[in-house]
Amino acid sequence: MFGIVGGLGPRATVEFYSAFMDAITSKVAGRLPRLIMYSVAMSPQLENTFLQGKVDDNAPQRLQVRSLLNEAVDHFLANQVTTVAMPCNTLQDELTTLCKARGLAIINMIDETANAILQKYAKRVLILGTASTYGDDLYGQRLALHGVECIYPTAKQQDFIETYIRFALDQKLNQAAKDRFAENIRHIAGEADAIVLACTDLTGDVSTESCGLPVFDSLQLLATASAAHVLARDELFI
Repeated sequence: MFGIVGGLGPRATVEFYSAFMDAITSKVAGRLPRLIMYSVAMSPQLENTFLQGKVDDNAPQRLQVRSLLNEAVDHFLANQVTTVAMPCNTLQDELTTLCKARGLAIINMIDETANAILQKYAKRVLILGTASTYGDDLYGQRLALHGVECIYPTAKQQDFIETYIRFALDQKLNQAAKDRFAENIRHIAGEADAIVLACTDLTGDVSTESCGLPVFDSLQLLATASAAHVLARDELFI
């Protein structure tokens, strides 16, 4: 059984499931995989804490999130799930640690995105994500080992990005707002040679066409990797 952790946030969950299934159904004739989706009950207050900045390992909010993710792992293990994926950058390594401790395989979206960047030989990438993603240096830790520099927005630019993410979480964005966001990102990118969408709620809102730079969309890359994993295992299909 394949497992998906959803709810972080709802829009990203929908986008991931759609991209994941599209990648599968394009390769098989009408066959669908066995899977379970567990939607984490993330409150707006808890979500906002991780948007605002780094959350210490022993902070109450971190412990609360850890408990919620453990509930998801419990559910998966009780239902014969062997591998999971979660379309959320900010808590990706948190879930990975829990899964490894309990014998559950995970397709880590940050690893998949970092590998895609290395394959394209990008050297200076703009990271677009939450302040917590920056604070934990999730991409920098991986990419610096390979000589890739991560560029982060200024504090003022980050305020603009986080405001946009909040509207995206609430699904209150029209096409005009998305176009303005992409135009602003073009200026923020500066001397970067690529852009990483390190927040799944930004998926599809910035593209190579809209900003003139290669865009690594972490959600789409995770969907592709997850589909490849499932397609390689015939026993997952009915």
